[in-house]
Amino acid sequence: MKKSLLFIAMIVTCMTAIAYTSDYGDDIIISQPVYSNLYLAGGTVTINAPIHGDLIIAGGTVTINDTVTKDILLIGGKVVFNGFAGDDIRCAGGNIRISKNVTGDVVVTGGGVIIDPGITIGGLLAAGGRITVDGNVNGEMKGVFGDLILNGNVSRDIDCRGGRITVNGAVGGKSVLSAKNIIIGNNAVFNGDVRYWTKKGSVDFKQSLKNSKAVYDPELQIITGEWYYLGATTVFGLLWYLGMAFLMLLIIQYLFSATMKKAADAVFNNSLKSLGFGFLFFIAVPIAAIVAFITVVGVPVGLLLLFGYITLILLAMVITSVVVANWFNNRYDKNWKLWRMVLVAFGIFIVLKLIIATPFIGWLLMLIMVCMAFGGILLNVNWKRKQPGIIAT
Repeated sequence: MKKSLLFIAMIVTCMTAIAYTSDYGDDIIISQPVYSNLYLAGGTVTINAPIHGDLIIAGGTVTINDTVTKDILLIGGKVVFNGFAGDDIRCAGGNIRISKNVTGDVVVTGGGVIIDPGITIGGLLAAGGRITVDGNVNGEMKGVFGDLILNGNVSRDIDCRGGRITVNGAVGGKSVLSAKNIIIGNNAVFNGDVRYWTKKGSVDFKQSLKNSKAVYDPELQIITGEWYYLGATTVFGLLWYLGMAFLMLLIIQYLFSATMKKAADAVFNNSLKSLGFGFLFFIAVPIAAIVAFITVVGVPVGLLLLFGYITLILLAMVITSVVVANWFNNRYDKNWKLWRMVLVAFGIFIVLKLIIATPFIGWLLMLIMVCMAFGGILLNVNWKRKQPGIIAT
């Protein structure tokens, strides 16, 4: 099949790799060492053996009880990291607990995140409801939180913003704190200067300032609502959101430039057909997932389809922006290179976010554009099967 089918397969299953082992099912237990990248999707996933490669998981309940030598990329409901991580962790989940050392950085978002006492991680970039850091952070710590409790030690700078921040640990570098409520515990230590803002005004830092000073900075005030239409409620959240969008635009254009170009051509030459194919696709996938769930054998397939469908919905605006950028490039013979194409797609992404804020008309226009973009990709899939017995030499 053509590269467009590979693109859809990658987004839907998140299981594309050069060398990998994969599995899916309701209950997955890895009890033997794996010497390649490992890709898993299931209801309950348990890792009881070392993984000598990257680990990518989509699951409901995920428990990692052994070493992973390289990166971990994970989406789950309840997640427990009870094994040593030799590189970075990227995780999104409901409740997340890190109970073993992490050599690399941790990028995490979740409803509740706990970093246990006595463990050490690299840098920490986090966003979530309630974040509790009882362990040690060797690098910088940044994030946006509903409620942050810092009982451990951070070796370098911190930049933390949210609803409530409680500091009862040591910070080795400079600190930026912005929250409606800031609480300084008796064990707090700030070895660098502190800039802060809180709704109450001044904060009593007690004896926590060690050869440093704390300065109230009104410019750090959290102003909610201003960036709502761009997908965030604070300036920091806006930068995070747009940064992730730019990264996804870059990845998709870099890996699938030919597919995006062909999809743009299909939209230009067969607009109505592209619209129809895309509309049918978004209807057919959830129906297929429901049908798969009816049979016990089809449950794993249904889980993959459902996960892939949600992933596509989340990435729909990004993919559409790339297709539209390629449409402009093809239509006006611009011959844009990678970075120019990504920058144009980024601008289109922002415009689409503003358009979608328009009641009814915005959503309708966005639906049409998304269906046409995905339809253009589907039109480039070679659906005809090769004749049996014909072997290329």
